[in-house]
Amino acid sequence: MNHTTPIKTASRWSGALRRKLAGSPEFETWLEQAAQDPVTPARIDQWFLDATQAESAEAIVPLDTLRKALREIRSQVFYTILVRDLAKLADLKEVVKAMSYLADLAIAQAYRTVATELAEIHGTPIDPSTGKPQEMLILAMGKLGGRELNVSSDIDLIMLYEEEGETGGRRKISHHEFYGRVTQRMMPILSEPDQYGVVFRTDLRLRPDGDSGPLAWSLDALENYLVTQGREWERYAWLKARAVPAKAFDDSDPKPQRAQLEALRRPFVYRKYFDFDALSSLRALRERIREDWNRRATRRNGIDATHNIKLGDGGIREIEFVVQLNQLIRGGRTPSLQKRNLLKALKQQFSAGIIEETLSRRLEEAYLFLRRTEHLLQYREDEQTHLLPHNPELREELAFAMGMAGSEFEETLNAHRAFVNGTFRNAFRIAGMGESQEEENDNPTMDTSPDELEDEVKAYFGEASESVAQRIQALMKSHRIRSLPTSSRKRVKTLLPAMLETAHRTSNPEQTAIRLCDLVEQIAQRSPYLALLAEYPETLARVARIIGASPWAAQYLRQYPLLLDSLIEWHSLMDPPNFNELAQQLRSELDACLLPSGQPDVEQQMNLMRDLQRQISFQLLAQDLGGVLSVEKLADQLSALADMLLNETIERVWPMVQPKEQRHQPVPPHHFAVIAYGRLGGKELGYASDLDLVFLYDDEREDAAETYAKLGRRMASWLSTMTSSGRLYEIDLRLRPDGDAGVLAVSVDAFEQYQLTHAWPWEHQAITRARFAAGDPVVGERFEATRRKVLLLERDPATLYKNVKEMRSKIAAGHPNRSELFDLKHDRGGMVDIEFITQYLVLSHAREHPVLLENLGNITLLKLASEAKLIPAVLAREVSDAYRVFRKAQHSLRLQGAEAARVSQDEFVVERDAVIALWNTVLPD
Repeated sequence: MNHTTPIKTASRWSGALRRKLAGSPEFETWLEQAAQDPVTPARIDQWFLDATQAESAEAIVPLDTLRKALREIRSQVFYTILVRDLAKLADLKEVVKAMSYLADLAIAQAYRTVATELAEIHGTPIDPSTGKPQEMLILAMGKLGGRELNVSSDIDLIMLYEEEGETGGRRKISHHEFYGRVTQRMMPILSEPDQYGVVFRTDLRLRPDGDSGPLAWSLDALENYLVTQGREWERYAWLKARAVPAKAFDDSDPKPQRAQLEALRRPFVYRKYFDFDALSSLRALRERIREDWNRRATRRNGIDATHNIKLGDGGIREIEFVVQLNQLIRGGRTPSLQKRNLLKALKQQFSAGIIEETLSRRLEEAYLFLRRTEHLLQYREDEQTHLLPHNPELREELAFAMGMAGSEFEETLNAHRAFVNGTFRNAFRIAGMGESQEEENDNPTMDTSPDELEDEVKAYFGEASESVAQRIQALMKSHRIRSLPTSSRKRVKTLLPAMLETAHRTSNPEQTAIRLCDLVEQIAQRSPYLALLAEYPETLARVARIIGASPWAAQYLRQYPLLLDSLIEWHSLMDPPNFNELAQQLRSELDACLLPSGQPDVEQQMNLMRDLQRQISFQLLAQDLGGVLSVEKLADQLSALADMLLNETIERVWPMVQPKEQRHQPVPPHHFAVIAYGRLGGKELGYASDLDLVFLYDDEREDAAETYAKLGRRMASWLSTMTSSGRLYEIDLRLRPDGDAGVLAVSVDAFEQYQLTHAWPWEHQAITRARFAAGDPVVGERFEATRRKVLLLERDPATLYKNVKEMRSKIAAGHPNRSELFDLKHDRGGMVDIEFITQYLVLSHAREHPVLLENLGNITLLKLASEAKLIPAVLAREVSDAYRVFRKAQHSLRLQGAEAARVSQDEFVVERDAVIALWNTVLPD
């Protein structure tokens, strides 16, 4: 039988462990017991208390005791996870979490001891604004920031403090000097070797100005540096930056300082818009990874970089770059991507639909394999190495330690590295950025002046060349262009020839060229978008196709230029939206919108919902112009989008109306529903339609009326307030009981009583198209029951006839048509006539024919009425066809920028005659 123990298995590979056991035989007994259980933060805390004999983790440990204890604990953690890892008892998560927690503990304890001792001499640094002790902020960078530290790793730290000032003792010194001394005295505790070893080698060179800068920086100085001098590679470095939970003074409160720090870090790392200007810097960083780091590894080690599993081709650093590139490009717009931990970030990118499942899975598998290999290399001699052994026998030993045969290990390693390297080389295409024109073309477009374009304009546009040339001249003379930096005005000139050529290839060259000029003038102050159009010809071509097809689309794009980002991902843009997935993703993004204090960032949440509404609407617009959506399907999709956003608005607003003293408790369920009327009620929503809404609740609490009225006000504000991203929807709440004079939210009982006893006849017409849209389904069911009761009321035929005819006359009077054109919606024989016919049929015949009770849309209801022998089948079909034709024509006119849907009297004569015939059959004069 094989009686090999985990310690013997680990000792076969690790010379460091063999030496440790040889020098300390009693340690083997301790280790055998310790390795049986996971290394958790609680166990590390207990080992610290055992080593220091301290009563608690908050106790001040003398300096000499602390130095020895930290080194002893580091040894315990290192060798315990070594044994567990080689015995496959610990996964990567346990290993890196243990090392990261150990580093946090060591930093916090070193800081606490040093700062306390220094304060006894010079006094405590005081926050001038609060009068309380001011802590130093210790920022963990790199893998420690992401809590994914190697087993034998340096730690990168940046030391910060909030405000300048003086300490409070008799031997006062400045805060700058105090924190500088704290930093100096901490470093030996952590990184100076002695007979007990070392805790962590510590590197402070990632601080602003590197070795030439002060050891500790104030937050004001840091902010000035990041704003005026922060470089793209520093955004990459600061992505993982995390404040270590360290505290020296009992009555201090470091939370506001950490919140202030996070308020600086986030906007520096994550930009609201896709930052195309930064792409060249990020490409340069990729090349630095691909070339310079490899050369540096070769110089330092004298070994081919292919043996370096961190910096070599297909190494760990390439995986990090692929994942963090997506975060840098998209994290500002998609808050859920703002993860410090690489594996969490990778999984979130898959969840958010940024990368495909296969890519996510294979990158994770490669990362886990490479990180475990890296750890085994470091376990061998407890040194920070990333180099695979050259010696074939050692390679066999490494494979055995990994639990694999030599050939299997080499094949697996090579496959992972090949995949990672290919992914890394295509990182910008995977991120949806493609490659710039300069990279694909050694001869970029000439810097051409408008005058030099005269021949091209004439060649491309013929008789229309004069109007295009005039628009180009006006563009270059406009204030927006003239006020640009010189580099941006070169960029616009460079873009002009490409714009002309692209417009020429569309079906509407002249107007496309003019609209492109309008767009460029609008976005001129946003250099990232100029860079996008100048460097990505495919995106420019997509823009041209869309704005050439529709002046309304051109105006929409000018109004919301962030939609240009969507055109990068053309394939996903042309996919039908999955509203279940969108709802889950939206909720995840909104949950991630937090202020540094941890409270919801309401402004960011409101903007994010508005941005999403624009993005999905634009996605549908692209599909609409591409001919892949019918008008009916488009309206269904826009209505589903509104329903989704209404549901999420309730969820975000409901906690805000709870009493302040209860907000720390679980939020009670709401008993609230949004009822949609009009176009949303009939699922006939257009791109810019208002929402006709009624708010209902069903709650017996004493404060229900006040609470739900407040909820209604909050919802109205959330939906219609103008923010930097615009307005979510225009809403109309006048269809609630008693209109503007009524309360914003109505109980279901009061609503039912009003509808059955006090509602005007036109309100019963309106309810035929009403439906539950969002909120509590139970309240929605109660509304639907009320709606059925209303529709089943016994009505006097003559009175109903009179009321419907009078309301139709009022509608006509309110929309006079003094032109010689036919108004598709309001004129006799148009869409309103069809809607009134359907409403009248429902109200007059639903008692005898319950099939008419459901809100199924005009076309289906006409079909059901014909099957019930209420109207002629032929007329029902003809009017249904007419309704489809009218809606399609109305939609096309809106896309062409028409304010009113009017056509020549010679058009749609057959359709109008059919509608008039049915009107005269159902509602004869």
